[in-house]
Amino acid sequence: MFNFLSKTNNKAKNLIEDVVLAVTYRCNSRCQFCNIWQNKEENSISPTTYKKLPHNLKNVNISGGEPFMRDDLVDIIKVISRQCPKAKIIISTNGFLPSKIKQTMTRVAKFRKNIGVAISLDGFGKVHERLRGFPGGFCLAVETIKLLKELGIKDIKIAFTMGDKNFNQLKRIYRLSRELGVEFTLAVYHNSSHYFQKESNIITNIRKMTNELKWLMEQELSTYSPKRWLRAYFTWGMIKFIQTGKRVLPDYSGLSSIFIDPLGKIYPSDIWSLGIGNLDSVRNWNDFSERTRDIIQNAKNPSSWMICTARQSMKKHAVKVIRWILKEKFCLYTKGKKFKNRIKKNIRKKKYSFFYPFF
Repeated sequence: MFNFLSKTNNKAKNLIEDVVLAVTYRCNSRCQFCNIWQNKEENSISPTTYKKLPHNLKNVNISGGEPFMRDDLVDIIKVISRQCPKAKIIISTNGFLPSKIKQTMTRVAKFRKNIGVAISLDGFGKVHERLRGFPGGFCLAVETIKLLKELGIKDIKIAFTMGDKNFNQLKRIYRLSRELGVEFTLAVYHNSSHYFQKESNIITNIRKMTNELKWLMEQELSTYSPKRWLRAYFTWGMIKFIQTGKRVLPDYSGLSSIFIDPLGKIYPSDIWSLGIGNLDSVRNWNDFSERTRDIIQNAKNPSSWMICTARQSMKKHAVKVIRWILKEKFCLYTKGKKFKNRIKKNIRKKKYSFFYPFF
């Protein structure tokens, strides 16, 4: 599994490219599937501590809690932008503070144009508000999306987290993302003792959720966007994960990606509670990678399928992913062609004549 980390001159090269930064555990949500909001956090590391991040990062997800509750979020983004110039930065938010988000992003846009924001939306209206424990939250989240578009932020996503209580909302939120002209991203409930601070999330409606995910997979595959084809593969991986509890690709958590909590503690991922260091004490990331590899090889990794851990897996197994896409695209084309031929045949038999103009 870890052959790609072969030593060179008895040293492991730092291959960490993805980082999830929980910059605060303060949160104004009361989510049913997460207990972060119950955390009585007193302080977080200062923006200057993020100067110790690896220079070579490709993806940085600034998360929380609710990151926009930090008054120095602009300073954090400035530090990350300078320290990791090639990194794509995404801020994950619940969108419940539209005025503050607009104010913050107006300042950020002056020095960082290519930044993304992912707004959580887990259902329409009251469904979302019950899950997030925030009355009026749906309208606030949609308002935030519209304000960000007005600011000229190009990379805006709706982040849908799926479980037993909202899987039937997937199609509506997906269509809403198309109407608003933003991207759609997906996650499924996970457990985590150190991050979500909840270990009782379970999924029981596997068959119904699978049907919804298959629909989404076909929607993404039917486009002309390679990025959405990759999301289709991720969706397929999620289907397999909820059915079997296993990943379709190896996990490189701690090796290619890490999670850092508000106090600077480093973990392999946001669901793996194995402590592997502290940001403030890292002096050399090559040495850190070598030591971390040895720790992880002897530890038991909890199974997960989240974009923060799947991205690197898909990158390292690109050939396998591309083969799957080509196969599924062909199957989808064949399925569509058979459907059209069946309709044409019925038209000739004077059935379904209202379809005629479309064929």
